[in-house]
Amino acid sequence: MFSKKIATMILGLSAALLTGCEAEQTEKDMIAEAQFCLDEARDATSANACMSKINGITSPHAYTLRCAAGFISSGITSAANLSTALTAISEGGGPTDMLNALNFGDVGLVNDTANYCNQSGQKGLALIGAMAKSATALSNAAELLNLGSCGGDIASCDTAAIEGAINDIIADPNSPAAVEAIEAIGSSIQTVYSVTCGGTNNANSDICGDINQAAASAGIDMSTADINAIGQALLAQWQP
Repeated sequence: MFSKKIATMILGLSAALLTGCEAEQTEKDMIAEAQFCLDEARDATSANACMSKINGITSPHAYTLRCAAGFISSGITSAANLSTALTAISEGGGPTDMLNALNFGDVGLVNDTANYCNQSGQKGLALIGAMAKSATALSNAAELLNLGSCGGDIASCDTAAIEGAINDIIADPNSPAAVEAIEAIGSSIQTVYSVTCGGTNNANSDICGDINQAAASAGIDMSTADINAIGQALLAQWQP
């Protein structure tokens, strides 16, 4: 399960947990308890119960766990689903397959999760969180645009719906649904770009390569451009 993959990764990242005074030890114990709890979580209820164990803790490790909990809560819990998202571009599936795999189906949840992933200090998590926010924004737009295949629920939107949303937004970028999606995508990517894709050691070469190609094609700097320009550049890059 994806939760186990995340928990294993977190164990590796957590070697530098604070030690020493009693308060620090207490925080370490709370983090460890939440971590092992999350390893067994399978849905929003169980993931939220695990996160209640670290209420008030604002360390990078705590935000890493909250980031993972968001993905579990969204239903993106299988290793196969995450693998599809990360390898869709390099294996020829295309960016819309990746976006479909990262659709949370809940705008509020993905916004919080993307924020937690960014605050974790782990650039790979920050990038995936931003892509999940972009994917969910497109699925939400597909539902608002009444493209039909979402069945009244953005969690049910499929690759065809996301492709349709991209085409409709590019055709009419000034509609309310289009503006909302463009700004959500532009702001999510701009927030993490400099750390995740702006240097030579990228968080994910395939995803960053796609983002950098979008910037080059549009003639913009992802770190400084207006979020509307960033969103439209990415949509043009992702257009089927």
